[in-house]
Amino acid sequence: MVIGAGMAGLAAARVLADSFEAVTVIERDTLPSTSAPRAGVPQGHHVHGLLALGAKVFEGYFPGLRAELEQAGAPVWDWGEGLCAVLPNGTPPPVPMHMPIQTFSRPLLEHVLRRRVAALERVTLRDTLTVTGLRTAAPGKVTGVRVKNGDSEDEIAADLVVDASGRSTHLPRWLAALGLPSPSTTTVDAQIGYASRTYSYPDGHSAPPWMGVLEPLRAPDFRKGSYAIQIENNTLHVTLHAAGGTQLPRSEDDFVAFAKTLRGPIADTIACLTPVSDVRRYARTLNQKTAYHRLPRWPEGLIALGDSVCTFNPAYGQGMTVAALEARLLEQLLRSQRTARTRLDGQDFQKRLARVTTFSWLMATIPDRAWERSAWPVKAGNWFMNRLIDTVPHDPQVYTAFSGLFHMVAGPLALADPRLLSRVLIGPRTAGNLRTTTA
Repeated sequence: MVIGAGMAGLAAARVLADSFEAVTVIERDTLPSTSAPRAGVPQGHHVHGLLALGAKVFEGYFPGLRAELEQAGAPVWDWGEGLCAVLPNGTPPPVPMHMPIQTFSRPLLEHVLRRRVAALERVTLRDTLTVTGLRTAAPGKVTGVRVKNGDSEDEIAADLVVDASGRSTHLPRWLAALGLPSPSTTTVDAQIGYASRTYSYPDGHSAPPWMGVLEPLRAPDFRKGSYAIQIENNTLHVTLHAAGGTQLPRSEDDFVAFAKTLRGPIADTIACLTPVSDVRRYARTLNQKTAYHRLPRWPEGLIALGDSVCTFNPAYGQGMTVAALEARLLEQLLRSQRTARTRLDGQDFQKRLARVTTFSWLMATIPDRAWERSAWPVKAGNWFMNRLIDTVPHDPQVYTAFSGLFHMVAGPLALADPRLLSRVLIGPRTAGNLRTTTA
C-alpha cells in the first residue's frame, strides 16, 4: 500500500507491482482525469525540472515515457545547446553536451505517470481517502492503515505500508502513537519565494532561440532570479525567484516589473506573449530532512520515502529525480529480499535512503545556508561552488562537467580531474559584466 499519488508514490507503486500481488495507492485529493493541477500539489503551478538521471530512471520503469510526453507536446532538447544560463559572472555560449532534456508542466508528467500506473493489472488507485493512522496487530508491526472518507471510517490491511504523502506527512505522530521516540529534523530555510505564470505564443510569433532560461539566486547580492522553460501546448512557463526579503510580484504589472529588473531575456520575451494563467505564488521552499534512519527501532511493515523523509528547495530541481532514485533503491532491496527469501527490512531501507539523499541535500543546502550566518565548512563549500559557477561561462569543459554534476549523471569525482580542478581553483580568466539586483 502506498500513501500518496505524487511522483514518489507513483514511482514506488510501479516498483511494488513487480513484487506484490496487489498494490493500492491512497490519495486524499480527487485525482483529475486530465493534465490539471490539484489542490494537494500547490507547487504544481510552478516550473519543474526532471534531471537527466531522473529521466533515465523513469524511462526504465515506464518504457516509451519520453515519446509519450513528446507526443503530448513536451519538447526534447540538448541542455548545453538550449539553455540560456544567466550566471553571476556571465552567460556561457551554447555547447553541445549530448544531454537530452525534456521540459513539461508538473501536471502533465504526473497525469501520464498516473495513467501508466493505473493501467498496471496489480495496481488500484483510490482517491478522496484520508489516512488517519497506522493499523497494527502487535507492538512494532504495521499491518495497514486507517482511512476516512467524509464521515465514513475504515481500515485497510497491507503487508507493507509506504508513506509517500509528502511534506504534509503525519508519520512522526503515528510513530509516537506506537511508542517510538520523535525523530530529529534538520531544516534549512533560505526563505526563497516563487511567482509563476504561463504564456502562449501569438499566431505567427516565433519562439525564442533558447529552450530554457536559468538565472539563479546567489547570496548575498543576487536576490532575484528566474527559471523559464518551453513546455507543452506551445507555451512558456516562467517562474520568478526572490530571496533576502525581496518582495514577490502579485499582479500582472508587478510580474512584468520584476522581470525587467533581471539581467536575462525574460522581460523582453514575455512582453510579446499572451498570459494564459494568473500569477501564482509559492513560499514553502525550505529544505527539511527527518532522521528516521537514526531511530533505535523501526516498525515492521513500514517504510517512508520522498518528501515525507527529505524535501529540497525546488529551485534546484532535484525532487522528482530523487524520488526516482528512491524507487530504484526499493526495487533493489525487494529483489534482494526475494533472493534471500526474507521480508523487507524497513530500518535498513531508511538507512540506505539517507545515503541516497546525501548528495542532493548538500547541493541544495550549501547555497541556501549562504543566506544565513554559517560555520566555516559551509562557507568553504560555498566558496568552491561559487568559484566553479563563475568559471562555467568561460570554460566549456568546466560547464560540461558541472552540468553532469547538476543532472546527477556524474558524481563529485567528475571534478577531481586535476586539469579541471586547477581551472576552478585559479578562477575564470575573464570577468563577466556584473549587475547586481536588489529589492
